Amino acid sequence: MHHQRSLRVRAAIVSAVLACAATAWAQKPKYSRSSDVKINVKISDRVKPIDPNAEKPAAKQPSVSADQILNIEGLVGEIREEQAALLFDLIKNTPDSEAEEKADLYFRLGELFAKQQRFYRLKAAEYAIAADTETKSSAKASAKAKSEDSAKKSKKALVDAVKIYKALTDNEAFRNYPQMDKALFYYGFTLQGGTYMKEARSVYDKLLKNYPNSKYVPEAHLAFADYHFENNQLADAEDRYRKVLKYPKSNAYWYAMYKLGWIDLNLSRYKDALEAFLKVAEGTKNDKKQDILNKAAKKDFVRAYAEIGKAELAYQAFQRVDRKYAFTMLTMLGDRYLEQGKSEKAIYIFQELIKTAPKDKNVCLWQYNIAHSMLTVSGDDDKVKEIEKLTRMWGVLRDRKVLPKAEAEECHDNAAAMSGELARAYHSESVRTKNPTTLAYADKLYHVYLEVFQDAADYAETQYYYAELLWTRAENEKNPRLQTELFENSAIAFTDVVKLGKVSPELIKTAAYAAVLSWKNALNVDPRVKDTPVDDDKEYDKVPAKLPIPEREQKMLAAFDIYINYVKDPKDDELVGMKFLKANIYRRYNDFDSALPIFEEILEKHRDHETAEYAANLLLDSYNRLKRYDDMLAVATKLDNDKKFLEGKDKLRETISGLRITYERKVAESCEEKAKQSGDLSGFVECAEAYIKIFNRDTNAKDADVLLYNAGVMFEQGKSIGAAISMFSKLAKLYPDSKQTARALAKLGNNFGAVAYYDKAADAYEEYASKYAGEKDAFDAMSSAVFYRKGIGDDGKAIEDTKFFIKTFGSKNPDKAADAFFSLTTVYEKDRDSKNRTRERRKYEDANAQVIKHLRQYISQYGKKGGADRLITAHSKIGLALWEQSCPGTTVDGSCVRVTRERAVAGKRDKRRKGSSQPTQCGPESKIKLVTVNRDERMVKDAMSAFSKAVAEYERANGKTGGNEGGARYFYAQAKFYQAEKDYEEYLALRFPRGLDFDPKNPGIVKRSRKRFDEWYEAKSKTGGSARSKYEATIGTKDAASAIAAAARIGQIQQNFSDALFTAEIPESVRTGQFADEKVEAFCDALTEKAEPLAAKSLEAYGACLSKSTELGWFSDWSRLCERELGQIEPDKYPTAAELRDTPDEIAPITDIERPAFKLE
Repeated sequence: MHHQRSLRVRAAIVSAVLACAATAWAQKPKYSRSSDVKINVKISDRVKPIDPNAEKPAAKQPSVSADQILNIEGLVGEIREEQAALLFDLIKNTPDSEAEEKADLYFRLGELFAKQQRFYRLKAAEYAIAADTETKSSAKASAKAKSEDSAKKSKKALVDAVKIYKALTDNEAFRNYPQMDKALFYYGFTLQGGTYMKEARSVYDKLLKNYPNSKYVPEAHLAFADYHFENNQLADAEDRYRKVLKYPKSNAYWYAMYKLGWIDLNLSRYKDALEAFLKVAEGTKNDKKQDILNKAAKKDFVRAYAEIGKAELAYQAFQRVDRKYAFTMLTMLGDRYLEQGKSEKAIYIFQELIKTAPKDKNVCLWQYNIAHSMLTVSGDDDKVKEIEKLTRMWGVLRDRKVLPKAEAEECHDNAAAMSGELARAYHSESVRTKNPTTLAYADKLYHVYLEVFQDAADYAETQYYYAELLWTRAENEKNPRLQTELFENSAIAFTDVVKLGKVSPELIKTAAYAAVLSWKNALNVDPRVKDTPVDDDKEYDKVPAKLPIPEREQKMLAAFDIYINYVKDPKDDELVGMKFLKANIYRRYNDFDSALPIFEEILEKHRDHETAEYAANLLLDSYNRLKRYDDMLAVATKLDNDKKFLEGKDKLRETISGLRITYERKVAESCEEKAKQSGDLSGFVECAEAYIKIFNRDTNAKDADVLLYNAGVMFEQGKSIGAAISMFSKLAKLYPDSKQTARALAKLGNNFGAVAYYDKAADAYEEYASKYAGEKDAFDAMSSAVFYRKGIGDDGKAIEDTKFFIKTFGSKNPDKAADAFFSLTTVYEKDRDSKNRTRERRKYEDANAQVIKHLRQYISQYGKKGGADRLITAHSKIGLALWEQSCPGTTVDGSCVRVTRERAVAGKRDKRRKGSSQPTQCGPESKIKLVTVNRDERMVKDAMSAFSKAVAEYERANGKTGGNEGGARYFYAQAKFYQAEKDYEEYLALRFPRGLDFDPKNPGIVKRSRKRFDEWYEAKSKTGGSARSKYEATIGTKDAASAIAAAARIGQIQQNFSDALFTAEIPESVRTGQFADEKVEAFCDALTEKAEPLAAKSLEAYGACLSKSTELGWFSDWSRLCERELGQIEPDKYPTAAELRDTPDEIAPITDIERPAFKLE
């Protein structure tokens, strides 16, 4: 009610802010700053691109040696000094004449030293490896010392072994020693293990010359083959290796084959090399002793394949070599391609590896290899994508903690180097070239690095570089919308740098200032940013609730706070501006507790700053929204008295003046609010008097009509209805053309209705609807007028109002118009039913004709548009009106008949004594005697036509009529019931034949009587059956009222049949004469034989009628009829005492309810 006034106040305040602020802030040029950042760029070996022109690794030496392959059993072990000393003593004490025994002692002693040499040599290697892998310095030093000690012991044992073997093999006395070939082999093998290759070959040469058939010949040839191979004498080496192959059972056989593959490899015979390595791999499969050689062959198969094979077929080829080892071979191939600089093939292989084994511990290494290879073969876009993928992969694997320690460290270092170092490299390049694409690449890599490596040592420095990069991107962006987003991102990034606080104090200050400037640019550049007044009309009745400040604005507030905390000069213009912007954000999100002190500080301490005027306006607006009108008036008064401050501020001065003028209005509105909250009726009256007081001060005021209206509403809510009527009447009189007058007329109708002046209420509603038909509530007003007119019995005016309603609102509300028109039926029916049909038959028939005319007009005008339910009802009602009027007299139980009968009394039975006067009928006098009265045939025909239309409409809709479906079903059932009624009255009209005689003494007469009786009986049965089937169909409609009526009629059909037989007149010729008793008895026996089963059926039907009534909980005149007739037929069993049941509580379902206030919704 008072919202419009308050909105004008707010609009004045906020518009003043917008008009000025738009000039002072929105049109400022873009804020700029010097951004000469020096990026610290360092490129490690992990990031340096693979040089495709670099020298390829030589493929000359295999990774396995003969020493590893031969691995002579037993020729390794630690010996005790006592063993050697014992053998020395035995040699010394054995005479030379015992040559073979003494030679064997030498052989055993040499073997002991050879074992010792090999044992310590292997231990030295073992400790050396441990020293390389140990992380603790003490453990590393211990392992190194042990390695050196073992090497010394190995050297000593070697010297001792050589001395002994030399003494044995050079002594001619031992020439025929049976194991001399073995001794020579051990001698050469020991020299070979000590890397005395020349001396070893000399020993092997002696073995070959002196013992050509020794089983150690292949090993001797192998020594010479390896010598030639190592000296790149490949032809000689090949010749010797092939000599070894002549001994397929030799331990050296597969090693020789393996080395032939290496010769093929070095001679670029890659296909032959593949075949040789494949043979070795297959020949050594499942042989644990040859496991080292088997793996070496498969590894070098990969080396050969890398030269001539297709990368996309590699996995299949490797599976043919060894299905279980194929995946490992594929990883070797990827590494080999990397070594060769075949980056594209390497990328393919590593992508396949990741696809095949995404959970492998080396998956991160493979992705690094892909990203690293991309640096040499692909465009920058692909490079950056793969580096991002690598970095995010590390982040996921790190969080899941699935990698072993070594692989995790490697993955971390690779991802950090690739993303962090290349981000700086791209950034550095973009500073020089200003290329936006390069800037974007740096942006992506910075972003992913900062996202994943938040614990990195250079995180803060990188974060600062990233913020500077975003600033540079924003400055160079041409698209205004995208530039806004970039400046916003820059602001957030600089703010994050300051919050982290891990850069130098100088950089923190730079970042703080840059964050504020970024926010300013974000707000300045985007053309969508518009500060519009909040539409508080919807929520004016509530003090605005504090709203959550979005994250974007929170970051902006944080940037302001950072600037405010670092800039301490109170005269700094930017500092005051930051404070104002901060307060305004709080105000926009209804955090007045935070905003108000800042606005007040600006007014108190920075009155000359350009934001002071805006602060004043927004301070007043905030108090207004908080409904703190006293505070608002105090500020307005204080400012109004400060003439110097208001100089040149015309809009602010106008606002302040308006606020003081409306203060009393605010007080009245506040009074209204309190009254609504408390519900105190006297409080509403006080508010009304406050509005009257304001009105009386200036009756010519622009809003004087509103004040009167408000006063009337307050009186109305305070239940001072007379005073409210007085206010609304005065408003209508003084301001007839006011919009408030229209609302007042509606209010007058409400108030007259409240005090039961229904005629005046109707008058007010009619006036309102006629004058303001275009108003949205005019429809409701006329609806209320009709309601009241009908309520007070002013049917003529109700009809007139209804017709006005239809004419005025019908085109826009056709369904409501149909409803209204149809509702007049009850008015016409009421008029008809007020006429006595017997005494005022003419008037009754005229009124009935008006009902029929009105319903036919409804069907013609609205038809189905008014709803299928009403259409069915209209047709059925027309039929009912015509059927009722078609009977010239008064109906009996709904039938057009005259009835005579005697009431049956319980316990009373007429017993005729033989010889007494004869009866005129066979049954008791309580049996019904009726005569049908002819109906008006035309009316009956029209009625049946109307009933047929009602039935057809209902069945076409399949019962889904919409609207009042229960009422539609009732009138559908009524139509079917009265269709059966026509057959029922035709059935009643069939008169019993007269003059029948069944005396067996007159067979001819009996035969003719029987024929006439049978014809009557058959016609009666057929007509009754037709009516019965239609009544049963009526029961099938499941309408309770009609079902009970139909059940009663079914009983009456059977009863009428039996009653016709019981009440048939006994011919005079039968009941007179000499044998009257016998003749009457024969006559009645013939009729009773037929009548009694029918009577029994009627009892059954009436009993079913009562059962159905009980089942449905529906007791009506029809159920009373069934009860009554049961009492007539068997009064002893069914007494008709009315006191046994109250009067009927149901006649038919209420189907013509007039809806409230036409109420047709």
